[in-house]
This record gives sequence, C-alpha cells and structure tokens, in this order.
Amino acid sequence: MKLSAKRGDVVLSNRQKLILKAIIETYVTDGIPVGSKALTDKPYLNFSSATLRYDMAALEELGFLEKTHTSSGRIPSNLGYRYYVENLVTRDDDIKQLFPIIDQLFTEFENNKEYAVKEAINLLSELTNYTSMVLGPNEAFARINKVDFIPLANHEAVILIVTDKGHVQNEKVNIPEHLSLTDFKKIISSLNDLLENQLVKDAKRILKNAYTEENIIEYMEYQERIIDTFLNAFKQMSEENIYLTGMGHMLVQPEFNDINQLKELMYMLDRKELVKLVGHTNKLSVQIGREGTYMPTDTCSIISVPYFVSEEDQGTIAIIGPTRMDYSKVIPLMEYVAKNIAKLYKK
Repeated sequence: MKLSAKRGDVVLSNRQKLILKAIIETYVTDGIPVGSKALTDKPYLNFSSATLRYDMAALEELGFLEKTHTSSGRIPSNLGYRYYVENLVTRDDDIKQLFPIIDQLFTEFENNKEYAVKEAINLLSELTNYTSMVLGPNEAFARINKVDFIPLANHEAVILIVTDKGHVQNEKVNIPEHLSLTDFKKIISSLNDLLENQLVKDAKRILKNAYTEENIIEYMEYQERIIDTFLNAFKQMSEENIYLTGMGHMLVQPEFNDINQLKELMYMLDRKELVKLVGHTNKLSVQIGREGTYMPTDTCSIISVPYFVSEEDQGTIAIIGPTRMDYSKVIPLMEYVAKNIAKLYKK
C-alpha cells in the first residue's frame, strides 16, 4: 500500500507533519496516549496548546490518529504509521554505537557462514526485543562444490555437502563394521565424482538415476540407506532456509492483548509459515497490520530487508513486532546486519 502526501484533496502542512512525527515517536517510547501538553515540552513544537489541539483533531479526522476511551490523548493509527514510515522517519544515528558489536560477531565467525548468520539474527532479536528471522538464499540453484566426510568414533561419520554459495549441509551416518574407512572413503569419492559441479535441484534425479544402474557405486552394500541420506539432505537444501528466534518477545508486548490473534500468529511462526508473511523483497519493505496478506492481527508490523548473495540470488532478514515499533532504530540496525551478511557470503 502506497500512501502519498495527500489523503483525498488534503495535504498535511509542515506543522501537522511535525506534530504527527512527534506523537508517533513519543508513543513509541512511552506507550501512553499523547496529549497536547506532552507536545508543548518539545522545543521544535513552539506552538500554543490550542493550535496543537486543533491540528491533532485534524489529523484524527484524516485518520492518522485515534482517540482512546481512557485518555484525552491520541495514538497513531495504522494509516499514521504508514505515512510516518514513508515520509517522516529518520534513521537514528545513535544506533551506530552498536555496529562494532555486529562487526565483531561477523569477524569472529566468518569461517562458519551459517552460524554467523544465526548469531546475527539472535543478536538482532536481543537488541530490539522483537522476533527476528532470516530467509536464506534458495540453495536449489547452487552448485555442489564437494562431497566429503569427517570420520567419528564408533563407526560413524558426518557427510558434508558444500555448495558454491558457501552452504554446508551435514548428515550423520553409520558405517557398517565390515566396511573399512578406506572403502567408505571410496564410496564418498564416487558420490563426489557423480555430483561435483551439479545443481542442487538436479542432485536427486542424478542420484536416483545412478542408483538404478548396477554397481554404479563400488563397495556399497548399504547404498540404499546412504542414497536416502543424500536425498534427504538435498530436499532440505532445496526448501526455504528459515531461521527464527525471539518468539517469546511477542508475549510481553502489550499490543498483543487479543489472545486468539496472538495464538494464530504464534501458530504461523511455530510452523515457520513465515514465507507467506514475509516473502522475498528486493528493497526495504514495511508491512503494517493487515497490509500483510496473511497477517492475522492489525497490531503487528513486519520490516523486511534483503541481502544479495549475487545478482540472481538473495535472502531476506525480517523483524516482527508491534506497530508501535521504534522504526528509526530498527531499520538502520537491520540494514547494517543485512549488509554484513551479504559481505560474508561474497567472501
């Protein structure tokens, strides 16, 4: 939904814009309906109480503000938040104080991309007190660089599938006691020869075709089990790569007082149906309330920021929280995390 500076034939004056911005940012901070008295304390609103009340009433009539039953003050409507996000929000420079913490995280874990991304999303959730998530780049069109393994104790091993995008899928397998480590290594080498430089989306077909050919993989008495392991790995790699954290933050937000709506939202989050809620976007996106097609509540916002792995492929990070979200802090924080994830994948 795109909102211009007009609503009908009405254009907001500069004073009304200042008042709307002040009310939203005060309400975001305090969570208390804002009256004209609270606005007179702000040095950039050097207007009389009567003038402030007049403009507040006008903004309410236009649908940008709402009056509560319990106070003479006003709170922003979702339309007000939409106008604010598109026209009034400024990025808070103070948030840059947190950037060194993010830099340190990505430096510390730059050799483990997946772990670094998850830790960054965990940090994002802790810094904002909102639910955070990441939709990873689709691995279906990645190419397999290598199939290898790490031997463990007690006739076990971890098979590693490495893609050209830096993704590493690991699957734990048992090695039969009668099979030597040398023979197992030959099995994995045969699989590597079969799959090297192939697209992940084609791997299942290649394996199934190879499995129908007799003795395609030498020394493999238990080839059916190992092939099933690989098919499961490629199925996971081809599906949406989603990581979600901070769901508990939803429970402490006073806006989520409708238990049925909260249950429905938590159900969607728990089932990781976030692709429906968030989707993929090629630019900063803010969905307020039911602007999100599948959003079950009007009191929730989703901010999405893309990160680009290549010209063809991208992922998305998102924050899910109340409409009374500190957009001026959250947006630059998310943009900085997304920028660092993109740099990490390109290394």
